[in-house]
Amino acid sequence: MQPDALLTQDELDFIRTMQHNPQLNKRDATSSLLVNGGAQIKDLLTRLAANEQVTIQAQFENQQMSFPLQLVEDEFHALHLKLGAPSIYEEGPMIRPWRLTLEEPMPLEDEQGRMSHLWVREISFKGVLLEIRNQAKTPRHFSLWFNPSGHEPIALRGSLERKTAAGLVAYRLDQSDEKDIESLRQYILHQHRLTHPHLHA
Repeated sequence: MQPDALLTQDELDFIRTMQHNPQLNKRDATSSLLVNGGAQIKDLLTRLAANEQVTIQAQFENQQMSFPLQLVEDEFHALHLKLGAPSIYEEGPMIRPWRLTLEEPMPLEDEQGRMSHLWVREISFKGVLLEIRNQAKTPRHFSLWFNPSGHEPIALRGSLERKTAAGLVAYRLDQSDEKDIESLRQYILHQHRLTHPHLHA
C-alpha cells in the first residue's frame, strides 16, 4: 500500500466484506417508501406527517387496512417518510377491528413472567377478549404482558368494556406507548398474513 493511502489494508478488507455480505445488501421492502410526484407533493406529505396523522387506506374483499405514514429521522438527521404497520378492519353490519382468534387461549403475564388469571381468547389492535380463570375477580383495569411464541412480549393495558353471554370479558386496550402500539400492530399483521395468505401474496 502506498504511504499516502487514506485507508489501511485491514480497513479496505473490512469495507469489501461489508459490500459483499448478502444480509446487509438486502432491502427491507416494508420499511421504506419511495414517493414519486414532485417536490410539492413530497413537501406537503412531509409537513402533514410532521403535524397530523396521515394514513394510506387499502380496501380488498371485506377488509380494510389503514397504514400510518410516519416521519422518521435517519442517522444523518435526514427525514424520510415510512409506512408503519397497518390497522386492520373487517366489514360487516359495522366496521370493526379485525380480531385474531387464538387456537389455544394464552395467559397474560406479569413483569416477572408469571401467568395471570387472565387468558386471551381474541385480540385486535383495539381490544382483547379474555377468559378469567380460577374464579378470580374481574379487574376493571389491567396492565400485563402478552407473550406470543415467536414474537417479543407486548405490554397491554386494558379497561373493562363488558361481559359476554358466554362468560368472557371484553377490554378496550389503552396503549399509550408508540412502541407497544407498533409492536401489537406488527403481531396482528403477521397473524393476518398467516390467516389470509392470498391477500398478502
